[in-house]
Amino acid sequence: MKEQTKTEQYIELVQSWNKTHNLVSKTQANKLNEHIEDSLSVFEDVGQTLVDLGSGGGLPGIPIAIKGPKKQVVLVESNSKKAAFLLNTTNQLDLKNVSVINARIEDLDPASLPQNYEIIARAVGTTEHLIRLTEKHLELPGTKLKLMKTEDQLRDEMVPPNYTIKNTGSFLEDLEN
Repeated sequence: MKEQTKTEQYIELVQSWNKTHNLVSKTQANKLNEHIEDSLSVFEDVGQTLVDLGSGGGLPGIPIAIKGPKKQVVLVESNSKKAAFLLNTTNQLDLKNVSVINARIEDLDPASLPQNYEIIARAVGTTEHLIRLTEKHLELPGTKLKLMKTEDQLRDEMVPPNYTIKNTGSFLEDLEN
């Protein structure tokens, strides 16, 4: 199945499931193409192994997995209904490079994830909160936290000591310990 076909099918699945499962807000549902574009804006700035934290309706993980079939994408979602959607969607789209974990990131053993992964988060809370949730993961060599936030969103946020923000692309902030 071609990338465009998979993307169109993904949009249909989100809109269909969203009626009963509240995967994304109504505003997001009406602008899925824009959100997919935003998700793909970081495609070149992420590595081969990506952990999408709080994947929800699959953004940014699923569009990245569709565009980059050689990238390994792990979708982490604590809400079981959303995780069921993600699993169903990855099966329907035959995304062999995606796995779905129904858990909270702070409960996941870093050893259960592929080596040298990057954690990406889009619309999942403050920088400080995300660092706290992913702390044991960030202790591993090679693991980075990449936040899809604008400069305006970051302006009022606290970054814990020992962490620095390094802009690596459009809307992508790379935190290093």
